[in-house]
Amino acid sequence: MPFRDILLTALTYPDATPDRALRSGVALARRFGGDLTLLVPRIDIPQVGNPLARALMDFDRIASLETARSAATASLEATCAAIAAEESGVALRTETLSVALYDEAEAICRVARTRDLALTPIGPEVAADRSLAEALLFGSGRPILVYPEAAEVAPADGFRHVAVAWDGSARAARATADALPALARADRVSIFAALGEKTEVVAGGAAPLVRHLARHGIEAVVDERGGEGRTIGRRLGDFVADAAPDLLVMGGFGHARLRQFVLGGATAAVLEAPPCPVLMSH
Repeated sequence: MPFRDILLTALTYPDATPDRALRSGVALARRFGGDLTLLVPRIDIPQVGNPLARALMDFDRIASLETARSAATASLEATCAAIAAEESGVALRTETLSVALYDEAEAICRVARTRDLALTPIGPEVAADRSLAEALLFGSGRPILVYPEAAEVAPADGFRHVAVAWDGSARAARATADALPALARADRVSIFAALGEKTEVVAGGAAPLVRHLARHGIEAVVDERGGEGRTIGRRLGDFVADAAPDLLVMGGFGHARLRQFVLGGATAAVLEAPPCPVLMSH
């Protein structure tokens, strides 16, 4: 089933999603071929209950100003996305979500659960980017696409080269299945296998995936590479730098321990600094 219903997330407080990241999100929506909803959370900072603190710190006035700043940022982000959508020929609607401070991630997850795909940029300019991406990956139940906020993606119909990071796991299988509409829109598809990273990843082990994709009319070539003592995050980054895919597909690994996520090496590396647009499923 194609991606018809795509969500682009933005943040407004304390850091705003950069304009170039919004433009890239619109361009990626066109590449996936779906209609786009920009979701902009408008932060509501509540008043404090301590009268002395309110009097000494003038907290109510500060809270009102910061709430207004978030609302103004939301309006600017909606305008930026609307201009990009008109230039790119993407159908766009904007939803503004009023949420309490620090509740943005959970509120956005609830919306993403009824979307085909959620796009979220990651980069150093917005401190909450990574935590939002983690919440979406493990809490939305839907595939997500993370992309570097600093690199501007150009609009196009489909993808030039899509790469699948394959280790034979259930998570990788889920991500590949979720990405089938994008794979079908690609000029070229490759399968990256990091030999030696896991005992299951052996030479020739991606052949069943090649067969499966062929049944969907997708021709794929396998790129098997040895480890040479490097971390999986480094190996994945080197592969992307060398093969230059404009979309990477991979499973996201993480499990709860003491109520915090323990991430797999490749997942942590991508959520820290995605080397290109990366479609992930858990």
